Amino acid sequence: MIYDVNLLSVREKEVFEQIQKGYTNPEIAKQLFISEKTIKFHCTNIYRKLCINGRRSFFINSLNVEGL
Repeated sequence: MIYDVNLLSVREKEVFEQIQKGYTNPEIAKQLFISEKTIKFHCTNIYRKLCINGRRSFFINSLNVEGL
């Protein structure tokens, strides 16, 4: 599956890139100066928009990214 990150907001793309690098939610929150709850919100939106079932599915298919 190819993920079209053009479907994501600017902030969601930033979170998406950090997830790709393997950072945890607390690490991403610290780097982006937002709460961990906000990161979870963005992750939910990212997974919904890209039809991903969760972080594990994301990593299984993470090599197929379009638009970054």
